Amino acid sequence: MPFAIQNEAAIEGITEQRAKVKVSVHLQVFLGVGLALLCFCLLLGCAICWYRRKKRLLEEGQPQGPGYTLVDLAPVLPSKMTAVPIQQQYIEIEGEVLEKPPPALVAGSKDSSCQEDPTQGIPRSRASLPSIQLSQKFALPVKPPVGRERRCTISGDIMFGRERVPLSSPMLGANIPQSYTIPRSLSTTAAKPRPHLQFTVFYSQPDGTLTVTVMGVSDLPRGFRATRTSYVKVCLFPKFVAPQRTALCRKSLNPTFHKQFHFGPYSLEELQGLTLRFAVYAKEFHHLKDSFLGEVMFPCAQVPWNQKASSAYTQQLSASKAKLKKPKSRGQLFLLLQHQALANRIKVLIRKAENLGRLTRIPGTPDHQVVIHLYYNREIIDSRETKCIAGYNPVWNTPFLFNLPAGDIQEQQLALEFTVMQARLYTRAYPVGHVLIGPDAPEMGRVHWKEMCSRGNVESARWHSLQPANGHLCP
Repeated sequence: MPFAIQNEAAIEGITEQRAKVKVSVHLQVFLGVGLALLCFCLLLGCAICWYRRKKRLLEEGQPQGPGYTLVDLAPVLPSKMTAVPIQQQYIEIEGEVLEKPPPALVAGSKDSSCQEDPTQGIPRSRASLPSIQLSQKFALPVKPPVGRERRCTISGDIMFGRERVPLSSPMLGANIPQSYTIPRSLSTTAAKPRPHLQFTVFYSQPDGTLTVTVMGVSDLPRGFRATRTSYVKVCLFPKFVAPQRTALCRKSLNPTFHKQFHFGPYSLEELQGLTLRFAVYAKEFHHLKDSFLGEVMFPCAQVPWNQKASSAYTQQLSASKAKLKKPKSRGQLFLLLQHQALANRIKVLIRKAENLGRLTRIPGTPDHQVVIHLYYNREIIDSRETKCIAGYNPVWNTPFLFNLPAGDIQEQQLALEFTVMQARLYTRAYPVGHVLIGPDAPEMGRVHWKEMCSRGNVESARWHSLQPANGHLCP
């Protein structure tokens, strides 16, 4: 008995599933039929619209009534020709006519007939389709031209008679000059102003410092918005010191900055070979790269350096970005010097180095150390060295004391030489570059030496670029 009940329940379940399947099949069939009927109605509607339009066009173009005449196709002289009028289509263009119309057009009146003497000049609509000249030997029904009037669209100093000029079909032999029109949008539009940069430069010879003041930029081009947020980067080429930039000027096409930048110290002879580069950028979106707007390359050699006043310049921005080839840098060394006059010695603090050059292609990080030589009358009288530090930006922070010979430091032939050595494990050390500081050293070393001697017990700190070590280390 329980087995029979289970069979009946299974049969009922199967019956219900079959009913659901039938219902879903019927729904799918109904949906397909509905879509087919909809497509058929759309096609039928398109066909009916096309047929009605075609019928209307045929009715409009078919000759009716006595208003149409037949042209005989009998052989005639070639000189007797007629023209089949075509519906003239024209576009109204604002502009100026560059050619004076014939005198016959000025004498035209509002009530003039459509059929005029072929020898008279007939106004021709600008930007219209030309008439097709057809011989009389073709027997085609020709509808006589109906007088039309249009409003004159020519703007300028010359008007064809009155304000309204009749449109007529030109006949054979009519001498109709062609008119040329310059659109007013092109003839009266002025050229867009180019962006310009305003800045001033000043050189202080006692300090050897170049001061550059970025005043502002005018007539920046618009971007995605009506205004722009921009800034200016300034660097000195080919020194390639880290570029300095102004603050952001927000929502302005004529930003003003009034920001000062200082470079140096440089001698006047060294400054003549340098070039200032101003690059203008716009910040469009937060997480995207800033847009380049233009740059100015300004050679310092063209400045008449005056110690009393700064020179102001206005330069046009160049849209193309110059490709500057950066020279290979050996790195920089940061040094602190102090002259202790009472103890007759010099304190030297080797702080750190940055961006030291790679001498070999061996993978791994090399070690660096600094060797210091003190020269007196071109002879080494004392030597020191730091410990080895790994990396291309080592930090030593190591002080040294050098005793000096008796006498005035400014009258003695003294010099300090700092040589940066690079070495690896089980390899020989090679010099990366050296720095020379003294009264007969290059410009930067000479300025640092004079500053140390004049400040007394106050430390003098400066960055020095490493120069190639040529084996002759003595000055």
